[in-house]
Amino acid sequence: MRNSPHQTLWLLLVWGCFVVSASLPAKEKPNVLVILADDLGYADIGCFGAKDIATPHLDRMAKEGVSLTSFYVSAVCSPTRAALMTGCIPQRVGIGGVMFPRNTHGLNPDETTLPELMRAQGYATALIGKWHLGNQDKFQPLNHGFDYWFGTPASNSQTFDPKIKQYAKDCVWREGYTRESILKMEQAKCPLVRNNVVIEVPADQPRLTRRYTEETIAFIKQSRDAGKPFFVYLPHNMPHIPLHASEKFVGSSQRGLYGDVIQELDWSTGKILKALKQFGLEKNTLVIFTSDNGPNLKFGGRATPFSGSKGDTREGGVRVPFIARWPGRIPANQKSDEPATVMDLLPTLVRLAGGQPPADRILDGKNIAPLLTSAPDARSPHDAVYYLRGRTFHGLRAGPWKYRNVRPKKSKTTQQELFNLHDDPGEQKNLVEQHPDIATRLRKQLAAFETEFRKNIRPTGTSE
Repeated sequence: MRNSPHQTLWLLLVWGCFVVSASLPAKEKPNVLVILADDLGYADIGCFGAKDIATPHLDRMAKEGVSLTSFYVSAVCSPTRAALMTGCIPQRVGIGGVMFPRNTHGLNPDETTLPELMRAQGYATALIGKWHLGNQDKFQPLNHGFDYWFGTPASNSQTFDPKIKQYAKDCVWREGYTRESILKMEQAKCPLVRNNVVIEVPADQPRLTRRYTEETIAFIKQSRDAGKPFFVYLPHNMPHIPLHASEKFVGSSQRGLYGDVIQELDWSTGKILKALKQFGLEKNTLVIFTSDNGPNLKFGGRATPFSGSKGDTREGGVRVPFIARWPGRIPANQKSDEPATVMDLLPTLVRLAGGQPPADRILDGKNIAPLLTSAPDARSPHDAVYYLRGRTFHGLRAGPWKYRNVRPKKSKTTQQELFNLHDDPGEQKNLVEQHPDIATRLRKQLAAFETEFRKNIRPTGTSE
């Protein structure tokens, strides 16, 4: 998109304030905390429309910062995590779907990741929570730029499969267990790992959110005491099924166990924000809260006003809440409906840290600093946002227009869809017949992008 002279001047000013940190001492570099919920729907927190779930801390974050109301992720979790780590459409780096413990592929060690780039700028880096980008040793977080890892290798619903001996032989959390005992762990779901060593099988899931909170606060304090800025990535296991909340929160919400789980996530966020203030780090820390994909509607999630859910390229599956708070740098109580994506975080945060995104490979993410800081006339840096499911292009959004070319279930033919998301966020009125010129233009744009995209796909990491 072309910027006006006024907007260009503002972008230069914003750019200047975001890169000046390169010359600052380490103790003055801004800290970054990215909190990622798992399967949290658009309407599952108060500031995004929930009436029956109390989220006072997230609501306060929104009042003290900015909410992006057109923030896009992938329809399922592993691809979103790959996009966050690499700044790319996940299929470009070979991650198109959910990864399972039995898989022998993962995020390629040749990729340059967000934590690697932050560490190069002097940051202490930690992953506290769910990884889900490969289960063999070579794919683990400590091999992708994290100094510290406490969490689960995959989803809290995934289990050892005693029928797959190769998996049991190679899995990273075998330490402390014999091969024979692993093969017998038919009920051993969700191992808990600290720095590649299993400390609990199965993990005590009702305590996971609380333990992640404690680990995050401890790492922040440790980084402060060492005089180092921190980058903490906190991908919660919840509210992915099976749902678990600690005893204090069970029965606390008006939306059953699902609501209880989210209220504990809100508590966790508030606890960390309080610690930042106590440690004197509040004003120098950017905190981001979002979700990896839309909700599982069968267990209490909601995506109102959108249709669709997790696994779907309708808005409910790929548009999620996004809140950013940074006192003094992000103006209070701001909102933007300009489209942005999870892959934008890498180029934005790396520049914030004083570095540069890698120039030796294609990145799909863009710098969204103007949106985060609510710059006057800030616009999305994307001409279009593309919708993929697996390795298939389903459509794109350009401005208010969303075009999809998908095959409905039990149908042998594809169907063109065109929606004006500003007027029809629920995608109820197909406007293909009313606006065939727009549908044709967007279909050609989608085809052209897909053709070029498939020429520049990088290999998935594989393990023999």
